[in-house]
Amino acid sequence: MTRPDSAPVTGRPSPVIKARIAVCLTFLANGLGFSNLVPRYPEVLAHLGIDKAAFGQAVMFSAIGAILAGPAASWCIARFTSARVASVGMMVLGLGLLGAGLAGSWAVFALCMAWVGGTDAVVDVAQNAHGLRVERRWGSSIITSFHAAWSLGAVLGAAMGQAVAGAGVPIGLHMAGVLVLLTVVCAAALPWTIPGPDSRDRAGTVREPDPAGPVGARSARPGDRYPRPLAVGVVIVLGLMCAAAMFPEDVAGNWSSLLLAERGAAPGAMGMGMVCLQTIMILGRLVGDAVVDRLGARAVIGGGGALVVAGMALALVTSGVPGTLAGMGVAGAGCAVAVPVAYAAADDVPGLRPGRGLTIVSWLSRLIMVICPPIVGRLADAHGTRAALVYGLLGGVVLLVSWPVLRGAGRARAHAGEGALS
Repeated sequence: MTRPDSAPVTGRPSPVIKARIAVCLTFLANGLGFSNLVPRYPEVLAHLGIDKAAFGQAVMFSAIGAILAGPAASWCIARFTSARVASVGMMVLGLGLLGAGLAGSWAVFALCMAWVGGTDAVVDVAQNAHGLRVERRWGSSIITSFHAAWSLGAVLGAAMGQAVAGAGVPIGLHMAGVLVLLTVVCAAALPWTIPGPDSRDRAGTVREPDPAGPVGARSARPGDRYPRPLAVGVVIVLGLMCAAAMFPEDVAGNWSSLLLAERGAAPGAMGMGMVCLQTIMILGRLVGDAVVDRLGARAVIGGGGALVVAGMALALVTSGVPGTLAGMGVAGAGCAVAVPVAYAAADDVPGLRPGRGLTIVSWLSRLIMVICPPIVGRLADAHGTRAALVYGLLGGVVLLVSWPVLRGAGRARAHAGEGALS
């Protein structure tokens, strides 16, 4: 007989299923919010009367805000819980988007972008931390499905923003609508999240020995923690892994259109590099949890690194548009689940309080992503846009050599049967 609080199809308690839906909605909202603003950038530039250099400097404040505010994520989670920080944080982020849409000067716009970037950095850690709480109760890996929801939200948000802009809706009214949408979605999701402090997941659980590696899916019993130098080293490697997984995305988003133009692509195909990579990434994230459970995190990251290297090498050695697009697709398959896998491992470094490993890895990867693009730009000026493909290939190499820090088993398998929600 089915228990009253259980779902007849999965056999899992209803609160666990609701919590998974809630986290999916939060990730979807996170992808949806900022991507609504991006199609309105030309109007912002024209309204403020600034040139592209000044606009680029203002947008850069988003990364600066993330670096400055990101370290506060761990404290916020410990003080308010990951569920509240993620849900309320998305509403605060929506206020920043509204401010950016209504900004009447470069300074106000830059400050609003810093607000958005800083809030997003905290929300990113919180939503992943809560997703990992749900995963522990689910009993198998589900973290990549949350990132698939984010990717879907980003695509939907960009399409929505383009449609609203095409309809002539004022940008201020548009961003006000986005704020209302984010508020409704996150307010609806919050009651379905896991109640209580995040530390509740870590207390009193049993840790079994695992010779496969230092980082994985098991909760540590009280007093079982890494020596500080080892914990710091593991987190740094995971931060590098996380950033490296973003290199191919950066190539597709910022450099592939220039590369395709040089290779003779039609005007309507300039954005196809990003489309190919992101489409394959969404598909990869939808099936990624099953792959991680079956093959283990080590095999997924090592194999993913090989795919990124192969994809970027294919784009390097070919000079035509088809080979470039095929390379982007292969690279997208390789990096699809690397970020959620790195986040999951960071959340399980023994001895770190809830959210701290995630906070450090997220902050370090964001810092690297601020430093790298200007360097790539200089190399592209000196050696051609093909240099960006070497940058993407380097990301694959980092994935190839960083996998030993992960455990061999599927991440959430050890949590099967740990219990339902309180």
